[in-house]
Amino acid sequence: MSGTFSIKTLGCKLNQYESSKIAHDLAHAGWRSVPFGEPADLVIVNTCTVTDRSDKKCRNYIRQGAGYSHSGLALVTGCLARRDPGGLRAMPQVGALAAESHRAELWRAIREVTGEDGPVPYTAEEISAPENPCAPLPYLHTRGFLKIQDGCDGHCSYCVVPSVRGAPQSRDFGEILDHARALIDHGCPELVLTGITIGKYEHGGHDLSVLVEALCGLPGAFRVRITSIEPLHLNDRLIGLLGEGKVCPHIHLPLQSGSDRILAAMNRPYTAREYLEIITNIRKKTPEIAIGTDIIVGYPGEEDPDFDESLAMIDRAGFAYVHQFSFSARSGTPASIASGRVPAAKVRARSGAMKRAGRDAGERYRAQFMGRILSCVIEKGRGSEGYTAVSDNYIKIGLPGGAPEIARAGIAARVLVTGLTPAGATGILAPAQD
Repeated sequence: MSGTFSIKTLGCKLNQYESSKIAHDLAHAGWRSVPFGEPADLVIVNTCTVTDRSDKKCRNYIRQGAGYSHSGLALVTGCLARRDPGGLRAMPQVGALAAESHRAELWRAIREVTGEDGPVPYTAEEISAPENPCAPLPYLHTRGFLKIQDGCDGHCSYCVVPSVRGAPQSRDFGEILDHARALIDHGCPELVLTGITIGKYEHGGHDLSVLVEALCGLPGAFRVRITSIEPLHLNDRLIGLLGEGKVCPHIHLPLQSGSDRILAAMNRPYTAREYLEIITNIRKKTPEIAIGTDIIVGYPGEEDPDFDESLAMIDRAGFAYVHQFSFSARSGTPASIASGRVPAAKVRARSGAMKRAGRDAGERYRAQFMGRILSCVIEKGRGSEGYTAVSDNYIKIGLPGGAPEIARAGIAARVLVTGLTPAGATGILAPAQD
């Protein structure tokens, strides 16, 4: 049982990791990848369900993906497959669901959607293994997504993630290091720590800071990116690691609102002042660090003064970028039945204002690096058309085409920033250091 396959991944970096794992297993079994959008024997859509808009996007891609599949059907996995299996099975384009990403579930779904009964290319022990130290595959990504945990017990009033991902579960400490070694041996220039609430990592007495230190102690030329972490999960030891040695000077700290009243309604466990104190402590240690955030506008009960406090937080915090979301009522959450729903027109107006403020903040942050050389990873592109580089402080930099020095995506490079764009920067390769 083999053929061609493609994967469309929506949502978070953990989904990207899980797609990479699926692709690794298929390649191991003799399947050949093709880009999503080309005809294939097997089309997989890895879904997200964080908002109503996410659900709609997933269903659109399922319809598209089925059209690219030789069977006319798509295999669907991910969070929407866990949250709404009945609704997805009612779609005529869905051939099978793999609500979980482990191998047994995947191969059952592949057999169901393809109608084939070929042998499973794994032993019983390998089938039951929860994770595998897979190398990154170049058609998916050039950075290595390293899963360290899954699940959340935060119970934010608007969020369905705990109901689809379950309680926090940390991956075995030694297994993570083995996986990291495999990625590094493959030539991976960046390890991206992924999970739902990575600050909850704990295994055998080792917390996230101990894990990061252990990863940085591995031999090789690579960097470690911590990515998104809940504000109160950042302890002094972790703050001390940011921007040091192999750790990227970048962190994503979800804020969600600058209003204490709305934060309390969201069941977020901090105040705006406490959040700013955390950022102040981070910047005392690493002044030029990139700090990104998430902000929700239009939460039930949000009044103009509440929104103004969120806008003010963008300037006060000095964010490098802002991911803005309009409130989405998810069934089964306390927020979905909360009173004080904000009119749609007002949500749109606030969303536009928040996007503009976030864009301005990003431009201010990136402007300080004009004319400076940044450490980057060449992430994607083609020699004749140009490349995209991602700096250690998470600036996406466009490089011109025809650069013979770039042999391929996935290599480390030093880049001189020569200009700014609405969402990133432009640059040229800088001479290698002696």
